[in-house]
Amino acid sequence: MIEQLANSRILILGARGMLGTDLASEFSGTAELFLLDKEELDITNEVALKTQITALRPGLIINATGYTDVAGAERNRELAFNLNCEAVKHLVAAASEVEAAVIHFSTEYVFNGQAEDGYDEAAAVSPLNVYGESKAAGESFIKSYQRGYLIRSSWLYGQAPQRGKPRGLNFVDTIIKLASEQSLVKVVNDEWGKLTYTRDLAKAVKQLISGGYAPGIYHLVNETEATWYEIAQAVYRLKNITTPLAPISSAEYAGEVKRPARAVLINTKFPRLRPWPRALTDYLNIFTL
Repeated sequence: MIEQLANSRILILGARGMLGTDLASEFSGTAELFLLDKEELDITNEVALKTQITALRPGLIINATGYTDVAGAERNRELAFNLNCEAVKHLVAAASEVEAAVIHFSTEYVFNGQAEDGYDEAAAVSPLNVYGESKAAGESFIKSYQRGYLIRSSWLYGQAPQRGKPRGLNFVDTIIKLASEQSLVKVVNDEWGKLTYTRDLAKAVKQLISGGYAPGIYHLVNETEATWYEIAQAVYRLKNITTPLAPISSAEYAGEVKRPARAVLINTKFPRLRPWPRALTDYLNIFTL
């Protein structure tokens, strides 16, 4: 598909976010690139979204926007659904008018985390909270679009700030910051997932498109699974942090949101990404707070 896009246009929405920044870098030079974020376009505005897409007529739209504040979604259900569902509906409608392919990102939170073996691309969604419900609802529009690529990933971290998150820091950077501020850092040790570096995810997305993969659902994650505590331990080792670190249960974690305990995404349709410890090592060698 990259060959077809060589003389076409690629529109990246959410281009200054954590994932969007790496996508913009990865696709730079591939085709004529248009980078928009919320300051230039409110994608919940159906008319504005359609007008922009009609004017640009891109061959590929990459939607890296989303309401990602999991706790905030419980208090702001309408806002979460507007961005994670209604905006996706309008995006697909506008894309179909110009026959553009759409890449949209979703999350492990569309699953309840009760499957011991994890979730492959064919697994039925079963969200536990408002954030997961809003993402699952948005997925339905991509699944029904013949040019739609639905990419699920999990536990993202990257070099750009996390726009839309209260603290603006990813988990890795948060651990480093807390270790410099607190006498003891406590981290949940009974939730499993796959930590994924946004730079690796962006590279996989480009490979997906350039490799001629058919539209559909893909799980793109760094391998293998770990708990938040195990990841924190790795950060400690790599950064030589000596602040005490203690495992806690999710029940001890002060949060009002029910979260999936084992929402492990299984990739069966695409070459597996490298193990998360290798990606984390690269990240910490490149980036420091």
